[in-house]
Amino acid sequence: MRSRFALLAAVLVWALAAAARTPVTRLRVTVVDAEGKPVEHADVEVSILKDGKPRPRWKLRTHEEGTVDAPDDSPQGTYLIEAVAPGFQPFSQQYEVHDIRQNLEVKMVSAMAKLNVRVTSLSGKPVEHADVVVKFIKGRSIILLGKAISTSWEMRTNQEGVAKVPAEVPQGTILIQVIAQGYQTFGHTFEVNELERTIDVKLNSPQEQYSAH
Repeated sequence: MRSRFALLAAVLVWALAAAARTPVTRLRVTVVDAEGKPVEHADVEVSILKDGKPRPRWKLRTHEEGTVDAPDDSPQGTYLIEAVAPGFQPFSQQYEVHDIRQNLEVKMVSAMAKLNVRVTSLSGKPVEHADVVVKFIKGRSIILLGKAISTSWEMRTNQEGVAKVPAEVPQGTILIQVIAQGYQTFGHTFEVNELERTIDVKLNSPQEQYSAH
């Protein structure tokens, strides 16, 4: 009996010693955009991978500097970092962590686009003072929009026939409507997947059909 207790005690001591020798790390995650500017209010979830499966460690929100610090030490190893923020595409990437202190950079890709609408006649003449309505219909991927991001805009074309959306538009399916005196009313959806785009709208006279490209 004593030998059994001695064996159990030895195993426990060995396990504690092995745990004490397990290298740990103190993580910091920095979230930036494509230009390297901090992204605040991003939700960051950190998981360690064990047997190929993520085991959540903690979830925090970035502050003004775009950073979050781990609340405690974590074992070194392979980590999965996931982040979501208004106006950006969801982020997910694995990192190898083998330092006592490590800063992991998360670079998020914008889910927004700068959009202009150029309105002309079939002959290519700019149509000025045309009323243009731009509406975001749906995203091409899961996008966290946030309360401060608009999804509908109303503008009027200038002398060059161009209407510039005053704010960035979420990428995805966009509805554009145009009303101009002496032309047919225009309405059409477009897929916008670029960071910047100018959409050409050609208006037809009342007896013709409108066209877009």
